[in-house]
Amino acid sequence: MVTSDQGRPYMTLKTARALTWTYLVLAILAVTWPGILPFARIRPLIFGLPFSMAWIATWVAGCVVVFGLLELVERKHRTEGN
Repeated sequence: MVTSDQGRPYMTLKTARALTWTYLVLAILAVTWPGILPFARIRPLIFGLPFSMAWIATWVAGCVVVFGLLELVERKHRTEGN
């Protein structure tokens, strides 16, 4: 497990899972009605996508990053047997 200078772990498995759930709840609220209403417009275009579609794609890409980080934390805890 990666530890700080004081010997404590940077992030416990429980904390990582709680942060993941928090992000997922925020993502669901941000991409469904009524959370998307402030962002439901076409302009500006982002990489050729309407703004509302880019908004959703950004949250989905964020989910990939969050799940990847959760996997790293869980792998560290699995290898140490905690």
